[in-house]
Amino acid sequence: MDIWLHAAPPASEAEIAAWEHKHGVSLPDTYKALLRIHNGGLLAKNHFPVAEPTSYGLTDAEIYTFAGLDELQIRIPEAQDVDLPGVQVYFHQDGHRYIGLDYQTAEPCVIYVDFETLQTLIVAEDFDRFVASLYFSPFAVNMVYEYPLEKLDQMLAMANVAKTLEILQLLEDREEKDWYLTHLDHLLHSEEAPYQQIGITLLENQIYYFRRKLDPKRVTAMLSWLESQHFWPEKVAELRKEWED
Repeated sequence: MDIWLHAAPPASEAEIAAWEHKHGVSLPDTYKALLRIHNGGLLAKNHFPVAEPTSYGLTDAEIYTFAGLDELQIRIPEAQDVDLPGVQVYFHQDGHRYIGLDYQTAEPCVIYVDFETLQTLIVAEDFDRFVASLYFSPFAVNMVYEYPLEKLDQMLAMANVAKTLEILQLLEDREEKDWYLTHLDHLLHSEEAPYQQIGITLLENQIYYFRRKLDPKRVTAMLSWLESQHFWPEKVAELRKEWED
């Protein structure tokens, strides 16, 4: 299935069966088929239609990931605020908004629940129909500073060189420096020179303007790796000198 973008290694049949036995529910066949490919991860599609307005908008809602077995949620503290009988298994969370399987019927339907507004919607009669309804539509870049990390991960995974640079420049002063450096590290390890080059440019900005917020061991390791690759040696030497001064 081509729904996965970047994802974890596959789940085994034994792992899936053990999860179902432990929790006393059977996951939809299509969800299990997806888990056999990747045990959770980022999706290549990011929206689905809704029948009434939600906090995402008038006609659709957002999704960034499908949960792996260890990330599926059955008991969540917010559930006491919404009277939902039976069992629910949530496979996506964005803050107070959840998407999950509702086992009130023989074939679980897919529901959207907003535990802040106390809104509950059936968004598909079953998981197959839900997957079929997913589609891609780009997110607005000018709002990236307000986005959750999973949404940003999805955007960056699908971005070209120019868009990647634009997004990460807008996020250069974001507090989650470990997350930011992880994305820079991915750029530096790219096999494509343009991505490596913008990775070095963005690392330069971090060293010059945010060095007190950076993990010293991590930055040192990144510089050492760049030196070993002999990519843009003059710039890397300049960054090493600035970092050690």
